[in-house]
Amino acid sequence: MGCTSSSKPNKPNLTMEQKRLVADSWKELHIDLERIGMLMFMGIFDTHPETRRFFEFANPSDDTEVDIRNRQRLREHGLRFMNLVKKLLAFVHDNDRFDDMLFDLGRRHKDYNADVDMINIFGEQFIISIRPTLKHSWDPNVEEAWTRLFEYIAYMMKLGIIDDKN
Repeated sequence: MGCTSSSKPNKPNLTMEQKRLVADSWKELHIDLERIGMLMFMGIFDTHPETRRFFEFANPSDDTEVDIRNRQRLREHGLRFMNLVKKLLAFVHDNDRFDDMLFDLGRRHKDYNADVDMINIFGEQFIISIRPTLKHSWDPNVEEAWTRLFEYIAYMMKLGIIDDKN
């Protein structure tokens, strides 16, 4: 994890103020995690249909029963994603632990054959999905804080995905 190369982009920076803004706005989001998670994944599948191939539950079926099960799995996966964000935010001030968690998350996604080029899509869609819930507190600083957070998450996850020690 410690080696650097001239072709690797610089590690994004997340300021203390941005961490505070993210933590404060999360307090408004935590009551609606399931809905936001589901909206996020539905948005990803609508705007980036190529991502459907990574999620068995994302493909429509002619079988109503299968569609109902898939919708439930979509809801569960969205909630799992949101709970992961919650867990990560609990350690956002512990830089070493935060980095280790993200790196390990990337390594686990390598096992799912995650496409490193698609990691950023999740942060972009997450921000689109939380904006309506945060409408009263949303401003350019809050948007920048969430953007920086997901750039940081993507950077560390990508390191884990491309790690050859796995």
